[in-house]
Amino acid sequence: MARGLAGPYTLPIPDDGDGEPEEYEKRPALDETGGYPAFALEYELVPGVPSSAEEQSIFRYLVGITYSADVELPWEPNDGGVIAPFQGGATTHGSRGDWPLPPNAEILTFTLFGVGPTGFTDEHPAGELSVDLTRGRADWRPA
Repeated sequence: MARGLAGPYTLPIPDDGDGEPEEYEKRPALDETGGYPAFALEYELVPGVPSSAEEQSIFRYLVGITYSADVELPWEPNDGGVIAPFQGGATTHGSRGDWPLPPNAEILTFTLFGVGPTGFTDEHPAGELSVDLTRGRADWRPA
């Protein structure tokens, strides 16, 4: 269950030249502010992951997510994240990101992949979550 976007954060700007030229032209100003704008996607696993699951691989419970925006990203986003301790209950909190957020982006798209017995797979998406930043609205489209 998607809960929202966290941030804003700042990411260091990679030195490897993977970004678009116009993004790197902004580098001096971004370096002065501490980095590039970024965010994370917050979610809940429902039902919560029981504490007995700690004996299994954590990858069994990580949701597969890819991210894109309606404007070109300054570089290929890294995929990090965290998941709360396994304590059962109604939900277990998770977060994916931090991802770059181009200042002129209006629509963010997240493709989510199901979790199976051995973890997520990127072969068959479960669907797409589209977040319209200008309207403050999110829509889910199952695959």
